[in-house]
Amino acid sequence: MSNVAKLGTAMAAVLPWIVPAAYADVPSVTLSYYVPQSGSVGTPTEGKAAITTFRGCPNNDGTSWANSSRIKVVVRDVNGNGIPGIAAADICLLFNGGTAAQGFSGVGADSVIANSTWNQTPLCPDVRCVQADDQTDATGTTYITFMGATAGSPGVGTRSGLRKWGHYDTVIPVYVLGFQLQGRLTTASANGTYTLQLKNLDTTGGLAATLDQGEVVSATDFNAIANGIGVNNAVSFWRDFDSSGSVAAADFNLISQHVGHNCATPNNP
Repeated sequence: MSNVAKLGTAMAAVLPWIVPAAYADVPSVTLSYYVPQSGSVGTPTEGKAAITTFRGCPNNDGTSWANSSRIKVVVRDVNGNGIPGIAAADICLLFNGGTAAQGFSGVGADSVIANSTWNQTPLCPDVRCVQADDQTDATGTTYITFMGATAGSPGVGTRSGLRKWGHYDTVIPVYVLGFQLQGRLTTASANGTYTLQLKNLDTTGGLAATLDQGEVVSATDFNAIANGIGVNNAVSFWRDFDSSGSVAAADFNLISQHVGHNCATPNNP
């Protein structure tokens, strides 16, 4: 056998393990991930400390999504290379708009209420994709800052009047180019160690086919916290807005600042 033939045989044995160029820009769900963060981009807070700010108000105001609370998204191909230039609109926290009782279905969080169909007075925006702050950089990294993006500064929050929703869901799925990513509690953690959950000061009601109940911090929400201090039950996790481990005075103080807030109060839009 010639040296060329021998080389060809050897390459044939290796080639099945070499990823074709066509896959270079396809996200690997094994190697891509997202991480909870807050604070500065250069020296971020990650993990449980970051999650303490993962709470919002239907008006997206004031103490909503404090300290640039966000997820860092890292998109890699099967070779472990970052995929640059993925458009911000192709990287989403995905909602499907509302509940089955309200006529919504499909992929996305279905207990987050983010529609104008059942929330007309005041009129709320339809939110399906909470998109990334910017396209992925040379390392395949970008951010989804919950309150809204700051132009030219991915990972830094600026309030957006289009980011308004009510209630919560046990899983907020993160998609990139149609691929659902797994979360890591910290950058150094393994995939699957974190699932994105976003708390909301609107914790009760709004899940049925009833007008104007889905995106407001009502007296019922306030009473649920006031009566839930020190209580440990199935919904206490969602009422523990600062993720301290229990419903306490700090949570009461938070909701006290937001009673009556909806898609037009105090900021419109």
